[in-house]
Amino acid sequence: MNPLEETRAGFLDELHFGRLRWDLISPFPVQSESERARGDAVVAAVMNFLKQTVDPAEVDRTAKLPDGFHEACAARGYFRLQAPLEHGGLGLSAYNAFRMIQAVASWSVAASFAMAIHLGLGAGAYLPILADGELKSELERLLAMGLISGDADTEPTGAINRARATKAVPAADGTGFYVSGEKVYITNGPIAGLLRVSATVRENGIDHIRLFFVDTSDPGFSVRSCHEFLGLKGMPSANLMFDRVFVPRGRVLAFDGMHTKEEWRLVPELHSISVRGRMYPNAAPALAIGRLCLHWSREFVKRRSVDGSGLEDHDEIQRVVAANLAETFAMESVAEWCMLAEQHHPGIDLDPEQVLAKNIITMTSWRIVDRTLSLLAAEGYETASSKARRGAQPLPVERFFRDARGLRVTGGVDFNIDRWAARNFLLRHYSAPKPVAREPSELRTAGGSLSRRNQDHLRFVAGQAVSFARECRDLVDRHPDAEGLFTKEHMLILLNRIATELFSMSLVLAKAARLDPGGAGPTQDLADVFCTEARHRAADAQQRLSETDRPEHAKVCAEWLHGNGLEYLLRDTITTL
Repeated sequence: MNPLEETRAGFLDELHFGRLRWDLISPFPVQSESERARGDAVVAAVMNFLKQTVDPAEVDRTAKLPDGFHEACAARGYFRLQAPLEHGGLGLSAYNAFRMIQAVASWSVAASFAMAIHLGLGAGAYLPILADGELKSELERLLAMGLISGDADTEPTGAINRARATKAVPAADGTGFYVSGEKVYITNGPIAGLLRVSATVRENGIDHIRLFFVDTSDPGFSVRSCHEFLGLKGMPSANLMFDRVFVPRGRVLAFDGMHTKEEWRLVPELHSISVRGRMYPNAAPALAIGRLCLHWSREFVKRRSVDGSGLEDHDEIQRVVAANLAETFAMESVAEWCMLAEQHHPGIDLDPEQVLAKNIITMTSWRIVDRTLSLLAAEGYETASSKARRGAQPLPVERFFRDARGLRVTGGVDFNIDRWAARNFLLRHYSAPKPVAREPSELRTAGGSLSRRNQDHLRFVAGQAVSFARECRDLVDRHPDAEGLFTKEHMLILLNRIATELFSMSLVLAKAARLDPGGAGPTQDLADVFCTEARHRAADAQQRLSETDRPEHAKVCAEWLHGNGLEYLLRDTITTL
């Protein structure tokens, strides 16, 4: 395999060690005019295509996309978004591909998923890390045939487990492996022609994880059932079975360190694909939902009143609308940084940012749609079809509310992503203990580009970054055994929530400085609203982290699980299925 190109520390990596590198995020990256024009064209084309082919309300009702929809997408190149034009692709940049998937999701989240998974986590995502050879040539051949691909990793026992119950047994003649097992929640499972399947291989007495690229037309593969989710109706996802599916040796991927005694998903090549790939199916739809909520809220507030007083005159309504605007701006800032930063800073390590982005954007989207559902009480919780029957505007808030909740789960449950992210940055303190900053970073170059209040927010981030880094280093010093520290899961979650607020505030301020560089203007106001609330969230997480007198959570949990005196809580309740 080709070794990874050498990367240099990115903004978030420096922040974890107490340094706020304003020079890395300001001027905030933007698309070139030609790139934006190219993106505008593909977004307009896909919007027109969707309006002609997909009725999102019908998809939600039937949990089924129109017959031939994915084939039509493939014919238009929507499964080859970043492939070169000369190879039949659309030749899009990463950010233009993100913009296109976000546009699709704004019409139907389900319609966006197949192309998002194929692009971010399918077989094509592995081509850049493969050396020239049999595997790369084979994947290129299969993808050139127009096969839709997906990532088959999760099993009924849960994705978080290091081991994989799916087994791969070497063929007697050494030509390949027979893969057997079960996978669940596999997006594109019902429509994929090519799947990346994780399985355990026993070699020299040690269980190793290997990745097998399975042609789903081969004998032994079957779709056991299609999943129906709380939201995301129509998303192609299935429970898959593999019964001695033969995979030639040339379609097997392995790296050093991929065994069940270690966290094999942290192999750098695989980790980068995983975190970058989740920008498309998770972050893009979440941003679309936030933007839709802004539109619905404005239309609703402008036309509604209470006892003759317009909604827009009420303090709490103003706060809800302002919070939604500010948080959508924050989601956009994080997404743009993650997708555009490498163009402006070649070789920068964006893995830490992209790990955090999944939670930042999906959790923020959830807060926005949750507020919007309450704000639009007269046209919120009720389904769009029910509204239409009584003559009300059929806003699909309820549908996107369910979809937004699903985005917090897909691609990794939110609290586990927090734990995972904190584990990753603490590992950097163990394995590469760079000096931790002792004083806040100097920010003289930021002064004139930010309002007075936003300058104060930036100074806050610089000071908190130092305190945060010292706290992390102190934890590492007091726990020489990393695994011992990592058992303190809630502490890790709180640490990561502080990191996400500091990171998000930094990007919001940098983008505000770019859009309103004189220190005044609507974007500066948005940044102030967001940063004020982010400081409250960070302070709450810090207070919880600092508590020494804590409730007996483990004791209460054990008392319930083992029937020690709390059964009265189920009184008068039917629990049979």
